[in-house]
Amino acid sequence: MESKEAAAAAQAEEDLLRDFERILHDDPLIDEVGFLHPTQFHSLLVDSTDKSTSQYFWCVDHKLAVSSSILPDLYRAARRAHSNATLNPSSSPSASDAALIMTHSKALLILCADLLTAWNSRKMVLSTNFNLSHLKDELRLCALILSYSPKNESTWSHRRWVIKNLAQHLQDMPELIDKESLLVKDMAEKSKMNYRAWRHRCWLIPYMKTKQVLDELNKSKKWAELHVADNCSFHYRRSLLLALLDGAANREDSLICQSEAYLMWKEELRWNETLIRRYQGRESLWNHRRFLSQWWVQHLLSCEETSLSNESLADLFLSQEIHLLSDCLGAPGDEFGETRVQQDAAVKGKVEERLKSVGSLKEVLARACPEKSRLWTHLLHC
Repeated sequence: MESKEAAAAAQAEEDLLRDFERILHDDPLIDEVGFLHPTQFHSLLVDSTDKSTSQYFWCVDHKLAVSSSILPDLYRAARRAHSNATLNPSSSPSASDAALIMTHSKALLILCADLLTAWNSRKMVLSTNFNLSHLKDELRLCALILSYSPKNESTWSHRRWVIKNLAQHLQDMPELIDKESLLVKDMAEKSKMNYRAWRHRCWLIPYMKTKQVLDELNKSKKWAELHVADNCSFHYRRSLLLALLDGAANREDSLICQSEAYLMWKEELRWNETLIRRYQGRESLWNHRRFLSQWWVQHLLSCEETSLSNESLADLFLSQEIHLLSDCLGAPGDEFGETRVQQDAAVKGKVEERLKSVGSLKEVLARACPEKSRLWTHLLHC
């Protein structure tokens, strides 16, 4: 009796999986999936005029909804089907076996995207024979999973593997990079502080040409202005600036390109100062400025080695930095006290860690703001 009940339950699970895989096959352009509580799903069915919806699945306009009541049964069936399809591992599975692996692993990964075994089985099938359309389907599957799990590391990793394979055969990489940047932007909007998405965007930089790097700097600027607390976007800009310098140094007209890159660096410093004065106390802005200032001081020191002038450009720049810190210290604090704490941290990090390598620190501080000599003495000895 128990065996019959178990067999009936297993058959019901397989029927659910068959319906799920049929929906995925019939609509390969599904770009969003959601798992709804039964009460929410029932409301969706009541409001729907589409007769093709079932008791547990709803798919309209490339949007898929699944009732959460069947998720355990559906997962067990998908896990079992995928395991059976990969019972005989082979470096070159037959066409029928490969089709089963791809079908069952897709359903399984939508239900649980952290199963590396399922991702690896798909890599094995895709590596057997290169197929451009299949690789583009993989990008679509990754985007579908990221629509409800934008921080899933396994999915981002698989997406990079797919792009790496596409780069070996695809000529129009700039278009693909633009689409990836747009995807990351959407994921960052859905999930704040999405380090994994921004790391993926940084990974794309070596595939970019100089024009595309410049375009990315311009496009990311507005986003960074609207999300000044998100350090990931500023880290992306730092990576772009370094890539721009590396690209300028390797070109035939390197002197002209490097001059343009230096001008952009100065513009980045000016823009960063504007944000700091507008949003005082934001740690991400100060972190970005530390990076920019450290590199700029090194550049100025290298220029001084070949310059005949007695005037120290590095000292002049550091004086301007001290003036900026002085202005921020004089700003009125907020009711939460966060501004003062962040300003003190910015001063300590800036003064102690970044300026000690340039001449006498006491002399630089004294020349910049002699009226605050007691403050500088306290900071240097605390």
